[in-house]
Amino acid sequence: MSKFTDYIDGLADKTSTLAKDELKELIISAKKDKSEFVRLQAENVERWTVMLATGELTPAGFKKLVSKMDVLTKLETIKLEVAAKASAQRLADGIQKYVIDGLCKLI
Repeated sequence: MSKFTDYIDGLADKTSTLAKDELKELIISAKKDKSEFVRLQAENVERWTVMLATGELTPAGFKKLVSKMDVLTKLETIKLEVAAKASAQRLADGIQKYVIDGLCKLI
């Protein structure tokens, strides 16, 4: 297992705030996407999560980076071609649902 997966699996989530499997699947599929932008953003979320897990990034710093990425992803979605737009939109929706509304509430 990766450090990303280990960290997500290890989070105490008594209220089921975070859909852990869905977040992991979002990142796995986005890292394989045709769009370079989508792949890069997935790698960023994974890297920042590992940095959070190892203490290299504070929860506040993580939340700030993810919030900025959310805005960037929404703006990029507007510029992309139709196929890539769908992938970017799925990533943007997943970042909102699983990272901002889920993971950020747990850290």
